[in-house]
Order: sequence, then C-alpha cells, then structure tokens
Amino acid sequence: MTTPNNAKHLDAVLTQIDAKTATEKSLPPSSDTGTIHTDLPGTARRSMNKMVQVQQHAALHEELRKLLGHLHAQTMLISGEGLENFCNHNDQIKSDYLWAMSDTAERALKLLEDAC
Repeated sequence: MTTPNNAKHLDAVLTQIDAKTATEKSLPPSSDTGTIHTDLPGTARRSMNKMVQVQQHAALHEELRKLLGHLHAQTMLISGEGLENFCNHNDQIKSDYLWAMSDTAERALKLLEDAC
C-alpha cells in the first residue's frame, strides 16, 4: 500500500508543526521590535539600535531555519527507498512536489537576498 506524497499536504502539515513549535517556544513580542530609535541620546540610541538589529537577525535566522527544515523534510521523503514510492505517483503529483521544493528553496534565497 502506498501513501501519496502530495507536496501541498506535506507543506500544510509542516506548517502546522512549525506553528505549534513557534507558539511553544516564542516569547511575547516586544513593542520595540523593528523600531530604530533615533530620539535617544548617543550610547543609549546605539545600544537600542543594536538590539533591534539582533532581533531582526534572529527573526531572519528563524525563518530561514523553518524554510530549510521544510526543504530537508521534502528531500528526505523522496530519497533512498522513498524514491521508488515517489516514482509510482502520477506526473501531476510529482510535478507539484518538485515545484513545492523549488518554491521553498527560492523563498529562502529571497530572504537572504533581501537581508543583504
């Protein structure tokens, strides 16, 4: 008996898992997140701006980790013995699955590009 490796279903499941993990691990949002402070004097302003940059870097890192985790899971399902199962599916399912992998990689690359 084979189980379909539908990429859209997999992505939905992985998104649900990441959403549960994020709510378990996340801290309450700060009202200063994403705000560059220009109204503070010298050292305090530089310190606050550095903290904002660190928060933005952490958010980028977390989003990249999530996307690469999705991509890793997708490739693991079609590698090794999973490739035989993957090849047994119709062309539309295989195409959708490979498109989802490509889209995930493209989103990760765009995040990196936008950050630079």
